[in-house]
Amino acid sequence: MRLWDYAVQVYGIEGVQERLLAWQDRHGGDVNIALWCLWCGRKGLTVAADDVPVILLSADAITSGAVRPLRGARRYLTAPKPDQDSEAFAALRKEVLALELKAEELVLNQLDADTRQRTAEAKDPPPMEEIASQLFTLALKQMDMAAPKSDEDDPESPMRLFESILMLAKDHGP
Repeated sequence: MRLWDYAVQVYGIEGVQERLLAWQDRHGGDVNIALWCLWCGRKGLTVAADDVPVILLSADAITSGAVRPLRGARRYLTAPKPDQDSEAFAALRKEVLALELKAEELVLNQLDADTRQRTAEAKDPPPMEEIASQLFTLALKQMDMAAPKSDEDDPESPMRLFESILMLAKDHGP
């Protein structure tokens, strides 16, 4: 299964979207990276620690250049000022959202291609949780977001949010 298809299905699981967006909005996380970690775990793709920065770098270029600017525009259009045409803003917001989703698909396709180029599905892979958690930890370090030890018990910490998403994806995902 392609990463994009997996991501769309997992994102639709009750509770996943809210947790992913909490991680993104509160901690500056990247939803696509979390979904990539889950996909690798589900597919049994073990990524070498040295390959993680390379894989994430090409995706980050698309995220920085397209996804974040489109997200900013969409958020701006969400709350027009009283003297602005709210219907026009809503129509443009809908178009920007479609472009943002296309940009997200580009990111996920890039992650998919780069990962497949550097890995192979293992015949007897470690459990999904092990692969996904290891990759998430490596990704946090790459994004300069390593969780401090003091946050380990905080249910809203990046790692705890990811663990809750991981359990939902494992139990209810493809």
